[in-house]
Amino acid sequence: MNDSRTTPGIPDPPLPFTGGRIPRDEAERRQVEWRVMAQYFVAPALSFAAVAAGISLGWPRLAATGVLGLGLSILANGLLAVRERRLLFIRGGTLTRREYRYFIYEGLAAVPYGLAITIAGTLLAVPAVLFLAGVEPEAMRAAVLARPHLLLIPGGSGLLLHGLGFCIGFGREAQSPHDRVAIALLHLPALLGGLILVALGGALLAIGLTEWLAPAVFRARFESLFGNPWPFS
Repeated sequence: MNDSRTTPGIPDPPLPFTGGRIPRDEAERRQVEWRVMAQYFVAPALSFAAVAAGISLGWPRLAATGVLGLGLSILANGLLAVRERRLLFIRGGTLTRREYRYFIYEGLAAVPYGLAITIAGTLLAVPAVLFLAGVEPEAMRAAVLARPHLLLIPGGSGLLLHGLGFCIGFGREAQSPHDRVAIALLHLPALLGGLILVALGGALLAIGLTEWLAPAVFRARFESLFGNPWPFS
């Protein structure tokens, strides 16, 4: 293991990344541990507690506040990933040695991943804000059915960006031609999965843009394919 403590290319949970590393020293480990606990455990736990309490007590605004908190925490995670160009993960449980419990994945791939995470957080936060502002869920549903690009464009963009992250990957630096081949083979499943996500996300994005810019074309095409007008009655 070199000074940067790069992993030997073994896919590490929760995603099939290669090229991650453990913290370089105790100071970095503490910083990563604090970030992981705050971002992935404390903030979501508080949000879920607010949602559960709101549902249990019949206070929809409290539940919406919890959804908003969860969306904002996810959005913040995505923005940090884009700014720092790195993703932080925890693996193993309490029996795992602390110095090997946290993994850092650094590189360009963190940017599309972070943007996809940001979109996901926004898709949670915006409906919660609208609800707290007095917009009823039925009105939001009607708006999306009337103009589905409101969901198709961000959803397709998120899938496309997530796929790009898989395609780019966090591959470690090759030490020899044989090592380069081994790294490529390790990355192949993630590459194939990424291409599928890119294709799916690109298709949804194209459909959403068509509906946004030429709604009559979208509706005519939809009815010609499915035999029913959009939206279904």
